[in-house]
Amino acid sequence: MSEVSEPRESGGLLAALPEWTSDALEEVEAGLVGVAERAPERLRGPAMEALTSGGKRLRPLLLLLAGGMGAPDRGRLLEAAVAIEVLHTATLIHDDIVDRAEMRRGVPTAVAKYGRPVAVATGDYLFAETFRALAGIGDPRLIRSFAEASEGLASGELTQYRANGVVVDVEAYLEHIKLKTAGLFKVACVAGGTLGGMTIRQVDALANYGQALGIAFQMSDDIMDLVGKPGLMGKGIGTDLVEGTVTLPVIFALKDGDAETIRRVLEDRNPSAEALEAGIEAVLATDAIKKTEAWADREIGSALRDLALLPASSEREFLRMVAREVVGREV
Repeated sequence: MSEVSEPRESGGLLAALPEWTSDALEEVEAGLVGVAERAPERLRGPAMEALTSGGKRLRPLLLLLAGGMGAPDRGRLLEAAVAIEVLHTATLIHDDIVDRAEMRRGVPTAVAKYGRPVAVATGDYLFAETFRALAGIGDPRLIRSFAEASEGLASGELTQYRANGVVVDVEAYLEHIKLKTAGLFKVACVAGGTLGGMTIRQVDALANYGQALGIAFQMSDDIMDLVGKPGLMGKGIGTDLVEGTVTLPVIFALKDGDAETIRRVLEDRNPSAEALEAGIEAVLATDAIKKTEAWADREIGSALRDLALLPASSEREFLRMVAREVVGREV
């Protein structure tokens, strides 16, 4: 499944942000520009485009909010928030290389515009910058958390690549998205809580919240791939089907619906528009979307229960709002 890419706009939800986070997010944006400006000359352009091409900065926002519930050093918290977005961007570049993607968020990908060698080097540079920043923060717990998440991302991408066009069961799907999407949500929350000096129990609650939120977020993205507006997630309708990626609604539909029509799209590297439309309609003719929505709702319920273990604050309230909005896809 395609790595999630969020649009920048979200209206009322951002208006409810704790006041201090607006300034912090502006500093994160400046930090991302600084990362690009430090890149080797040939990588400066692709790095700048990748780091400033949009996105809601949800991962750094989660990190800031988790840290804000404690008493963090502001400079270290901002460095970590920049690092999580740099790592996320590096994974998007490498995903696009593996997927041979030409567009992301409505603009050409690094691999399409600059070629594979420059794109690979840009992604590698951003991975290196992530861990340079973490070394500067100097907390081995963060380095370990980011390293484990990076390993999971690599494993998840390889699993997806091997599974394209192949029937995947629900358990394998869940394991994949825990590694691929939920991993960065989880590490963002853990890193913030760690820097905020939260207790072990509180950091565990943040970890569970982040993972459940990430799982629900990916399930929502799976739904949007079939029923959403083209370009909303940085891709068109049916992209996952075209790429042969078996998402949760597709798993349900293969079991309950016209499996032959759906498989025909999954197994065709270049399906016609008519075949893609038929494949989407075959999924929508089942209860696959309802089942996926119900599963995402259960994950959100789990996330909210973990939030209840954290100290009452404006940060916790906003995290609660984020969880509730995910299934409606306002974030």
